[in-house]
Amino acid sequence: MGETKTVVHDWRDIFRAFKMAFDPKKMFLGYIGLLASLIWCVVAVAFFSALKLVSANPYAFIKLVLCSAREGIPLAIKNLLLAIMPLDFGEFVVLVVLVFGLLAIWSLIGGAITRIASLDYARDESVSLMDALKFARKKFWSYFWSPLVPVIGVLFFALCNVVGGMIGRIPVLGEIAVALGFPLAILSGFLMVFVGVIGALGLCFMFPTISTEGSDAFDAMSRAYSYVLARPKQFIWYCIVNTLYGLACLIIIAFVAWLMIRLSFCTVGLGMGQKFQAVQTFILQKCDIACLGFCTMPSAETKTAVVSLDSWPLKFLAGMLILYVGLIKLAVWTFVTTYLLSAKTIIYFLLRKEIDSTDITDVYLEEKIEEKTEISAKETDKLSSPTEGTKEGRSSTEEGYKSKEGEGV
Repeated sequence: MGETKTVVHDWRDIFRAFKMAFDPKKMFLGYIGLLASLIWCVVAVAFFSALKLVSANPYAFIKLVLCSAREGIPLAIKNLLLAIMPLDFGEFVVLVVLVFGLLAIWSLIGGAITRIASLDYARDESVSLMDALKFARKKFWSYFWSPLVPVIGVLFFALCNVVGGMIGRIPVLGEIAVALGFPLAILSGFLMVFVGVIGALGLCFMFPTISTEGSDAFDAMSRAYSYVLARPKQFIWYCIVNTLYGLACLIIIAFVAWLMIRLSFCTVGLGMGQKFQAVQTFILQKCDIACLGFCTMPSAETKTAVVSLDSWPLKFLAGMLILYVGLIKLAVWTFVTTYLLSAKTIIYFLLRKEIDSTDITDVYLEEKIEEKTEISAKETDKLSSPTEGTKEGRSSTEEGYKSKEGEGV
């Protein structure tokens, strides 16, 4: 381990999240997580579409990656609302399967990223990729269930109201019971709002809690709720700093990615000529090379131009370039993922220090605990086995006799 860095241990530590996000291990895990999520969504929707449970286009997820954020985010929200509002049983099953699959992916990936971030920030230690994944695998169910605990709480109070409504179906007595017990339904509604809203705000602390404390889903939920309620001003301030700084970093990273793609297209186009111009026009009709969508706007001529790629090498070139653009844009969103997880880990440490008065360097170290237990077990075995001591004594005396005999000879 190198020299310990001088850390301020206040809101300015959030600015370290930019450098922490570019850790190669975090970027690799985040990239694999986004790719796995994309593949999972496409395969699952294609499978359920073949079963006629949903009528969604699985390639819509790929289009979200290829289009810019300015066009993709409103489109994703619109499609999500259209899918949820008239939700039937088949669509509900598909939605649950998608959510559980994504949660399983990010329980492993997100747990490993926050584990690396916690040790990096608190102790300036670099944990290996395999050790981080092993830790996330051991705590997989804690990561998996922690985001679901607020949802289960909301569903529980909602079910209580449904049961009360079913009592109201009883003639006369049921109506009177609902009239007298309706304040309980109002209280249940308040608890649904409280559990849901505070749980959504504290959701970002659940993974860092498990990665730092080595605890379970219940401890992650309790700390998330207590930290949001105990220091609301600090929580809001940290979130504002985190959001504004993250947006500034995202704009810079997205601009660098767009400039890199744009310069590559221009320089290759100068050498290849009209053929590449046709390929570039075809690509701009299919996707946006800008991640955020504010750098360039395709002209009306580009959108309406009829481009036909006659030969298969040109089609192959266009397809590969679209793939490269998609992978580069996915790397930008990987930075967003690793930045958010790193920043939320830092915020968790700061709030824990203020609320629980816990030292920043206090992190659960499973590896060292196992080493100590192994060493102590070996020592106790040596002390408890008398035969080893007698054998050593006998061997030493025999060596002494032999040496004396040699001297006498």
